[in-house]
Amino acid sequence: MSTPMDTSDGEPIVSNADRNRLAQEESLSEFSKLDSIMEPTTAAFVDQYLEAGGVPLNVMNLLVQSYEGLAAMANTVDRDIRNAYNSTNQAALLEPISRKIVESFDAVKADEEFSNTQQLPVYILDMIPHQVWRKTIYRLSERYPKSEMLGAALQKVADEGFQAELTSLNSASLHTHVFYSLLVECIENVAPATDETLNERISELISTVCRSEQAYFMAQYVLVHARQKLGPQAIGLRRIEEELERHMLDKYDRPQLAVHMRLLLDGCAVGGDDAVANALVSIIQNSYAAPGDVTALYRHYHDALAAGQPTSSAYMLRSERIMMLLVEQMFGHLWESTVEDTRMALVDKYIWLLAYATLSVDDQSDTVDQAQLEQLIAQMKDVRQLPVRPIQTTLNQVIRKVIEWVRVPILARVVLMWVRDIISYDNFTYYDTYFKSCEVPVPLLLLEEIAFCQPLLKPLVFDAYRESFESKIPGFAADRQIRLQKVVINRIAVLVQLDYALP
Repeated sequence: MSTPMDTSDGEPIVSNADRNRLAQEESLSEFSKLDSIMEPTTAAFVDQYLEAGGVPLNVMNLLVQSYEGLAAMANTVDRDIRNAYNSTNQAALLEPISRKIVESFDAVKADEEFSNTQQLPVYILDMIPHQVWRKTIYRLSERYPKSEMLGAALQKVADEGFQAELTSLNSASLHTHVFYSLLVECIENVAPATDETLNERISELISTVCRSEQAYFMAQYVLVHARQKLGPQAIGLRRIEEELERHMLDKYDRPQLAVHMRLLLDGCAVGGDDAVANALVSIIQNSYAAPGDVTALYRHYHDALAAGQPTSSAYMLRSERIMMLLVEQMFGHLWESTVEDTRMALVDKYIWLLAYATLSVDDQSDTVDQAQLEQLIAQMKDVRQLPVRPIQTTLNQVIRKVIEWVRVPILARVVLMWVRDIISYDNFTYYDTYFKSCEVPVPLLLLEEIAFCQPLLKPLVFDAYRESFESKIPGFAADRQIRLQKVVINRIAVLVQLDYALP
């Protein structure tokens, strides 16, 4: 609704009589509008009309004639509905009103008015404090994602402290100022999170960022540049980047999207002549490290390291998807995988690349220590010689070396997969053969050592324990099965003592 007329120095000079006449006409026009007596500006128009010499009776007549009582009728309908359903909830009435607002909203006109005034309409400001009407604003923003006025309304909602409600909106990512404030708040919530709340905070961040390609790219761009400015202090940001990337890869199954964006952010040319970028994309897309791709990566990183020259970022090379493919192809024969390539020239390249990726630290891949690299390569070659599903005496012979290897994270991962295969092969035949009373089987002790040396592998150790606990071994008497389960529970209790627990 409009407000009483104003005068300014820039207006044409008019007589007092004309001014009074115009003021009366404007006021009478307002009084004639439907339910004008309910408008907050009516009192100001009454004052204006009387000061201009208007007749008070005209005010009374017009206000009475224009009154329909829509607000009172709405309240009556609302009360009757709530009484009929014995409820105090107004949703039954407010929801249809909200839908009607969305259906009749004119986004073009709203943007024109906002462009002229650069201020949000009063009705928007009045809606923001109430959740039901904020939801109406959200619906409008989803229906008209490019509306400038609604974008400003979302920013106002965020400024008023309701950022958490915006995380589920696709339209929020289209307005940079809105999305950036949401991103900052989500990251700030992750920083102080405890073990109990970390997954919840990460989920909030993922729901904000991973709803669209543009939102994902914007978030990764901000995180990468923040990490580059903070330097070594930004190790936590790298974890957030990896969580977002893993979600995009797993949920949308679009490796090209996440991989191409990561390569672009790392400064690699995608779809061109960059051999490193092309090899990494090929490996992830095919879920197989082909000899040609591995050779291309080996030549790039090996030659650069030998010459003391800077190399491309090893971040993508260190990603779990590529690392685990290399692990499967180099050590998979230990648990009877079918993807081993025994040509020694290729094995040397695979192992060198895997060792190099293991020792690379973030973007400082050119600082890999040559002596450490050679030592890790030698250890990996020794691990490849582990016996496949050994008998107990053979297993005892390699225990000493295995305990040394689990001090190295990548080798601990290989040993863990090897031990799980020993236990579970042929429906847990190992237990049927060697578990007699209440002694702790050697493989379970090895898993305990892995959990102690490598805290990040505790979830995988727990999964191995759970498999043993839930196993149904043919030929096991009930009392023997119970004894095995008690032994496994004791191993799980040790995990708890090592500060591992499921939420």
